[in-house]
Amino acid sequence: MIKIKQMSLRTRLIISVIICILFPWAGTYIVSNYVTKDVLEQRAAKQSEDDLRMIELGIKNMLDDIMYTSNYIQFNTKMNQLLKSHALINPDSPNVKQEIALNYIDISNELTGITNLLMPLYITILYNNDLYYTNYSQIDFNPLQFKEKPWFEKLDHLSFYQTYWLGAHPTYIESESDTYPYLITIGRRIQRANSSNSYLIISLKENEIKKLFNQFQSEKRVKFYLTNADGEIYSSLNTEEVGTTLRYGVTNSDYQIVNYEKEKHLMVSYPVSYSNWRLVSLVPYKDTIGSINMVTRTTILIQGGFLVLFLIGLIMLVREFTKPITRLHHVTKAIKQGDLSARIYVSGSNDVAQLGHSFNHMLDTIEEMIEQIKIQEEAKRDAELEMLQAQINPHFLFNVLNAIRLKIKMDGNAGSASLIYSLSALLRMTINRNNAFIPLEEEVTIVKHYVDLMNFRHQHDVELDIDVSDSASNFQVPRFFLQPIIENAIIHGNINRKETIKIIASEQIDTYLKLIITDNGKGMDKLTLEGLRKKIFQPKGLDTVKSSKSFNGIGVHNVYQRMKLIYGAEFQLSIDSMEGEGTTVTFQIPVNKRWL
Repeated sequence: MIKIKQMSLRTRLIISVIICILFPWAGTYIVSNYVTKDVLEQRAAKQSEDDLRMIELGIKNMLDDIMYTSNYIQFNTKMNQLLKSHALINPDSPNVKQEIALNYIDISNELTGITNLLMPLYITILYNNDLYYTNYSQIDFNPLQFKEKPWFEKLDHLSFYQTYWLGAHPTYIESESDTYPYLITIGRRIQRANSSNSYLIISLKENEIKKLFNQFQSEKRVKFYLTNADGEIYSSLNTEEVGTTLRYGVTNSDYQIVNYEKEKHLMVSYPVSYSNWRLVSLVPYKDTIGSINMVTRTTILIQGGFLVLFLIGLIMLVREFTKPITRLHHVTKAIKQGDLSARIYVSGSNDVAQLGHSFNHMLDTIEEMIEQIKIQEEAKRDAELEMLQAQINPHFLFNVLNAIRLKIKMDGNAGSASLIYSLSALLRMTINRNNAFIPLEEEVTIVKHYVDLMNFRHQHDVELDIDVSDSASNFQVPRFFLQPIIENAIIHGNINRKETIKIIASEQIDTYLKLIITDNGKGMDKLTLEGLRKKIFQPKGLDTVKSSKSFNGIGVHNVYQRMKLIYGAEFQLSIDSMEGEGTTVTFQIPVNKRWL
């Protein structure tokens, strides 16, 4: 949260735009993907169910033919008389073959009336006396072998109205085993008047159901199956799968997503009339839902692409609209670093432009006020300097002149002339008010004259050791900024022994002038030094190092305030002292072309 607050208005607006556009689109994509997926699955399942319903109608017609045939044989009166006559044939009769042949002809003629109208079926009628009737050649298959099948005994447990649905099994017609390898068979027990059991077995070629499957195959890789409730396959487009078992719950009325042959499939199951058989369809997921879902996903992605283009355009507009605010931010940073000349350039008359114009006007006003304050402060400083320069200590002048007079009277040597010259030069520099800034070399010369006069007045033996580089000698400095420092060193230093004041000045290229004043006086302890620093560097207050005996009345505190006012925060003044070793004052004056 803190990082967000630290961001610029432009960045926050851009992030807000991105969130407000991309997040809803991403949410729409995710939600629509799941919702569309469910809808498409249901639609595909409905389509598969419709296909299965149509297939079931075809299978129902086939089973109707089988049931109609079985019911006709079971309940038709004439057919019952023929079957009864056939059942009464004595197998031991010498004319048994002729009787059977005649009865075959009668039954065949009777059945021809209905079988010609129905789909091809294999019909078998078995009697207890090992007699039988078939509409196929016994050369291919002996129908008495049915009695050896494990399922045949189940027919005895059926009522005369029940049907045993055997399902798919290998064909018993050997001549057609290559063409039609599987049959789908039902069995029934036929009621006889003499209470003897007869059995009816009707078989349908599995290939007939496969033809029905092919009609709905079309271009899809859909797989259709006819199974029982346990998933055993009775019919399939792939003959090799007949007899195998689907390992999925085929009785489930809802569609399922299953893995079949290492690929996701949509499985739909539909019940078959007359039995507990099921029709099952397996459709490759990506061929139905996948392709439709891909179209939907592509549509959403295209919409996303347009949204991204719109977002880029919107971000560019936001950046363009917020340029004045960004410029305003850069200007405020520049002003914070001290550049009051920086301005924001805006055009137009909208609210942001008016804000920029108002800001520029405010800066102009502030700069004018600062300039006025500078002019006033310079005038004030000049007036103070003129006033201080005019207030030369009469007591000092009297003492010096009296000492010179006595020296000339008693000694009459050439040194007196030098003293008078020094005093004359010092008075001349004091009275001169034309220039507030003079070369450093000239300021050092004033200090030399002052030290000569102080040595004479107080009988000191103070020596000046001056080391000023050529580049620093012409550096313009404020008038009389160095004299109070030298005066303070002489007055507060140790006057009972020889003292040396060393002045070192060097200019750092294009940076600042470094000026070091060092004396070998008595120095100060840490507590005294700390108190002195506080008094000198305080914003306002009395200059505690100013003395009534000072040559010009300008103290060290006043010097520091003057230099700060002239050079600003870049000016540095430091004071270091060790008790018994002396004091060092260091000036760091920034290079300002205005004073060169």
